Amino acid sequence: MKTDDFLNSVFVEGCDYKTTDGVVFGQAILDGKPVKILGVENDTFLGVKQALLMAEKIIEIIEEGEQTPIFMPVDVAGQKLAMQDEWLSMNQYFAHLLETLEVARNSGHSLISTVYNQAIGGGFIAFGLMCDQIYALPEAKVAVMWLEGMAKVTKIPQSRLEELSKTSAVFAPGIENFKNLGGIHKVLEIEEVAENLKKDLYLDYEADERAKLGFERGGRKWALPVMEQILNS
Repeated sequence: MKTDDFLNSVFVEGCDYKTTDGVVFGQAILDGKPVKILGVENDTFLGVKQALLMAEKIIEIIEEGEQTPIFMPVDVAGQKLAMQDEWLSMNQYFAHLLETLEVARNSGHSLISTVYNQAIGGGFIAFGLMCDQIYALPEAKVAVMWLEGMAKVTKIPQSRLEELSKTSAVFAPGIENFKNLGGIHKVLEIEEVAENLKKDLYLDYEADERAKLGFERGGRKWALPVMEQILNS
């Protein structure tokens, strides 16, 4: 799905945005209220340039002092595999972006991301997974790593990983598995996104409940009990 089609379907009252190096930024109107847009389009590989630009835009939004909610469209192919970005310590730029998002949250800006095409690996972790609510369209592709790559890294045969993925969401890419883990809050049809945003953009998010969601959905059975045991010890 193209970015224009996605954003115009969600924000029928109007949206105005620009793109630079695969980064989308601008503003829309939803239910008569302003919403900031900041995300990534066109299967972009997130690197130093993109992370720095996104962090800059977040800081600008914070400095406006309006506590405007931020909507983050996601179409990211992963982190950029370039020697220059590695030499520049790309992970530090990602950390800077994540810090600005946390400052935005603590400054009263709600954060909601929506995967409308794909969300892969470190590129997704660097911003989309930081949000208070994470949506995905049913046809979107989501993975930290595909099973082929996981087999190479872990030295576990791919056939074994495929077998494990049938019973454990931890080993399996895909929308439903991420939802079962609590990593995606809602899987929505495109016509449902706007109605959910009207409510979710203005909720009071005091705690990250993804471990609880993972427990309730059966994808992560131990994260919540272990966390509670540590906190209560």
